[in-house]
Amino acid sequence: MVGAVGVVAPSAGAETGYRYWSYWNATDSNWTYATEGSGTRVPLDGALEGWRFGIAGQESFIEPSVPADFDAICAQQDQVEGSKRVAVVIDPGSPAQAPDGEAPGPVRTECVVAELNATGYQVLSEVVDVRTDAGFVCGLDGYPAAECAPLVEIPEVTGVDSPTDQMTDDVSDLETATTASVESTGPPDTGTPLLTAAVISLLALLGFGIWRRRRRSRSSRSSRSSRSNQSTGST
Repeated sequence: MVGAVGVVAPSAGAETGYRYWSYWNATDSNWTYATEGSGTRVPLDGALEGWRFGIAGQESFIEPSVPADFDAICAQQDQVEGSKRVAVVIDPGSPAQAPDGEAPGPVRTECVVAELNATGYQVLSEVVDVRTDAGFVCGLDGYPAAECAPLVEIPEVTGVDSPTDQMTDDVSDLETATTASVESTGPPDTGTPLLTAAVISLLALLGFGIWRRRRRSRSSRSSRSSRSNQSTGST
């Protein structure tokens, strides 16, 4: 699934869940767990995108703590022709769910002006520095510092989310996008045709030179033979 860095081994028999950045969208002013990966989802103008760090499985605590209110976040940003406005909420979660030795920063809200075809991942990248691993979003602006969706112990579960589907979607979507980008921007294969042309030209020149030498040689032999016959006839 996802290459996990800094995995915390859970106790035997304990309830476990993934600690990671979950992806949310807003519908009718309510946060909804994203059903499509950020690598392919294209939010429209006026959309809200939310990112919340925490342990999946505790559904009542995992969604962004800031209300889904586009007007409040983008009130000062006028619409720009040919672009879209997307309200972004980044919630690092609670200290209780932070990795050992790390502390979450404050909740951030940003109004991003992006291209109309920008994906949720691209919108997010306009706001923070995104750390990924195998296409999965692991850290935002250095939080967490190293781990990537480790399986950790959950003392008490109040509701079961299903993070694995979204995690798989994010990985496959971003890996596909990355692979397509690499393939499309790779160096063109111009070496083979040029090399072939050069070899053909070289062979043609060599062949022409050999042909000229042979012709001169035959001409020389013919001339000597003619002079010899003339000498014999006169005698």
